[in-house]
Amino acid sequence: MIKKIIAFSFFFYTLISVSQNDSIYNRLDEIIINSTKKLQKYSDGQKIINLSDSVITRNLGSFTDLIRYNSSIYLKEYGKGGTSSVSFRGTSASNTAVVWNGININSVNNGQTGFNSLTVNLFDAIDIRSGGGSIEYGSGAIGGTIHLNDILQYNDTFKINNEFIFSGGNYSTFNSIYKSKISDNNYTVSLGISHNFSDNDFKLFNTEFNNTNGNYENYGINLGFGYRFKNNSELKFFSTSYLGERHFSGTLPNPSSANEKYKDTNYRNMLIYGFSSRNINHEIKVAYLTQKYQYFSNKLSEKFNFGKSRRFIGGYSVDLKLPQINATVSSFSEYESTFGSTDMIQEKNRKQFSQYFIYSQNIKKLISFNIKLRKDFNSDYNVPFVYSAGLKIRPFSKFYIRVNGSKNYRVPTYNDLFWPGQGNLDLLPEISLQGEVGVGYKNKKLSIDIGGYYINTEDKIVWTPSGDPNRPGVWVPINLSKTKNKGIEASFNYNLDYKNYKVVTSINYNYTLAKNTRTDKFLTFVPKHLLNSNLTISYKKASLFFQSLFNGKIYTTEENSEDFNVPSFFLLNTGGEYKVFQKLNKSLTLGFKINNLLGKKYVVLPRRPMPERNFNININYKF
Repeated sequence: MIKKIIAFSFFFYTLISVSQNDSIYNRLDEIIINSTKKLQKYSDGQKIINLSDSVITRNLGSFTDLIRYNSSIYLKEYGKGGTSSVSFRGTSASNTAVVWNGININSVNNGQTGFNSLTVNLFDAIDIRSGGGSIEYGSGAIGGTIHLNDILQYNDTFKINNEFIFSGGNYSTFNSIYKSKISDNNYTVSLGISHNFSDNDFKLFNTEFNNTNGNYENYGINLGFGYRFKNNSELKFFSTSYLGERHFSGTLPNPSSANEKYKDTNYRNMLIYGFSSRNINHEIKVAYLTQKYQYFSNKLSEKFNFGKSRRFIGGYSVDLKLPQINATVSSFSEYESTFGSTDMIQEKNRKQFSQYFIYSQNIKKLISFNIKLRKDFNSDYNVPFVYSAGLKIRPFSKFYIRVNGSKNYRVPTYNDLFWPGQGNLDLLPEISLQGEVGVGYKNKKLSIDIGGYYINTEDKIVWTPSGDPNRPGVWVPINLSKTKNKGIEASFNYNLDYKNYKVVTSINYNYTLAKNTRTDKFLTFVPKHLLNSNLTISYKKASLFFQSLFNGKIYTTEENSEDFNVPSFFLLNTGGEYKVFQKLNKSLTLGFKINNLLGKKYVVLPRRPMPERNFNININYKF
């Protein structure tokens, strides 16, 4: 069957190559489509949130806080600065794909990304796309995708831009970032370096303890390089490195007993070569990604458990434009070989060949739609065809209706299958069907979007302490017979410019009902209500901003015991900025932020109190 698919792909590419036009565009930026443009192009019927530079800068503390206060996604955080995972529309963390410059970077071992292992301000663009229609980034992205993009830009003349950001606050928390971009008409270089450190020893409310053993430190480096040739082609290279060490804080009633430590390193490298003519774009991609962690049950000991993985990826994509009907046909072929192991799991090798096709079309600016089809050939499982379709209709000026649906499929991770004493070799893959309908309005100042979604998942994989009667009390992964997630997502954005005043506001709300249909109980760690808002008021060189978050009650047991739930909480942050000077490409901005302004006592997970009111100041110098 693989040979048939490869033969079909080769025939498709040959057909496209024959049909291309000989004339050439002169401007390369029109024909080499970066990841952000592709995301917008193939998202008919789906909702996308774009996080601006100013939003990112105001949330330097952690990637978790950035997402928590600016999207309708729930973050499960094991104490401030600890391990953090995501729940998108009530799905599990492995159902959300984190995509770096077009590549899914979720862990091979546990299938998810740790959000406190990502440096916020090193990326140029962060986009969040809801729903399961993102099958080009993996068939298991049931909840949605989060995109981290490095943007390479060229200039007609030689240009250098530098930026230095420093933030310091309570609990000896310091964040420093340096970014530099050098470019001319033919080449561009982008460099980012970060260092984050915190003692993280805040007072645990209603106790005599501090947050013991919660300190962390990490370093990050991002590098991008682009060179465009005279024959209308471009070579790009992206690299990112992360080295982190964090200690695992203790839980009540005895937090001082905490003694664990965790080190992790991530290296990602990707080389892309693209070439184009008027109606056709080609792209060849190779990537090598590694991850490694070391877990110390005793931070003073040299003994540790470890896990590591290596991923080799090669891909070829082609986009054929059909200007007569304002349509595009795209094809992408990818081969991936993944090696994963731990000190308790012998190295396993999973191989996969993926092929997908996308057809997208705009009809007189009134209707736009896309159809996607994907087939994976996996060495461990027989993966069925998955598909998605999206439609956007504009019956009136600035008003739209959007519809999308998809079938998704996720295979178990290495930990699900092979973890000693806890893995389950009898696990079945998850299969999901979902749909969404939304309406919206957008002009230069105002945008409103509201949509309802429904997700039906069979054989959902969950870890539970009561899943295997032969291993009572042991956390093991099992397949739930069926789960249903349904809900409403709404967003509101408004910008106002009046003389020297500027007002920017945004609101995100998510109502989610996620249930195990067999027991009719709510899924754990899924709040029914999630609401956040941001308001910024600027006058000349000064600005004041507010952030708020309401997180509804969550259940932590499958029985939905009220004795073990996490109560709802409301948080309010505020801050300000003042631009000391701005001249040509130089500027200096001073700022401050007060987190948890009202001093609320709250927990995100049981027995893990979070910080009360705390402060930080920041400096942003561009030159």
